[in-house]
Amino acid sequence: MVEASLRGRVKQKDARIVSVGDLVEIESIEGEPRISRLLPRESALTRHGVSKRREQVIVANVDQVAIVVAATAPEPDLSMVDRLLALSELSELRPLLVLNKAELLGLAPETELATARPEAASAPATPLGDVAGLGYDTLVTSAETGAGVEELAARLSDRVTVLTGQSGVGKSSLLNALIPGLGLRVGEISERRGRGRHTTVASALYPYPAGGYVADTPGLQYVALWGIAPTDVDRGFVEISRLSESCRFADCRHRSEPSCAVRAGLDEGLVTVRRYESYERLLTEAEEGVR
Repeated sequence: MVEASLRGRVKQKDARIVSVGDLVEIESIEGEPRISRLLPRESALTRHGVSKRREQVIVANVDQVAIVVAATAPEPDLSMVDRLLALSELSELRPLLVLNKAELLGLAPETELATARPEAASAPATPLGDVAGLGYDTLVTSAETGAGVEELAARLSDRVTVLTGQSGVGKSSLLNALIPGLGLRVGEISERRGRGRHTTVASALYPYPAGGYVADTPGLQYVALWGIAPTDVDRGFVEISRLSESCRFADCRHRSEPSCAVRAGLDEGLVTVRRYESYERLLTEAEEGVR
């Protein structure tokens, strides 16, 4: 590993902030390694910065996003899952859902979660609720027992994968199971709040033994879209995006416009009320700008 600082002239020429996953060129200046150039990003998972009105790159040059959800402890925050799915879709990164802590509910790795047709939005009785019926690849794992970890390991080989999700879902525990000797600190669930405590304080990229890299991220409590036009928000919701192709107006926002296929799909159960409400919240944020 090489520790290098960013040259001042690079800061002047390139407004980007160096982020985890960025590719850079390094040169030696008076024996000290310095970053002399930031290479173009092929992809990036970004969000609206928490404290400042600017883009915050979570991880750059990512191939896939593994959204980790705990079966319980903490209870799944499906609104957060909706936002992470939308963030992945709008970043043109196909997400993988990982339902961890399966041992707490007695779930086996082969448990069938996505029983609904991909074009439907019915809600199987699983911790993933209506998200399970959206057609996303889903793995059931247990970092505690090792169940499902081998299947997850195969999905990470020769790729750059970011593990993300709310605090306490077991991202660091999964990484410890996937990468022997990594030894990341693992936190406990707050008994009072029923939420995870942050153990990862900054994103970090680790070489993966089977090739590629895996990025660990701090548990997210806040996810807002960055730089997304209101008319593009529906692309973050696969079932809404599919139906929107049949709307009368190309810029339909699926509220009260006539001949809206999404509103018709909501009445027919092809879009659940909960998912539609998540879409509407993100749409409102995009219209108003996140403050």
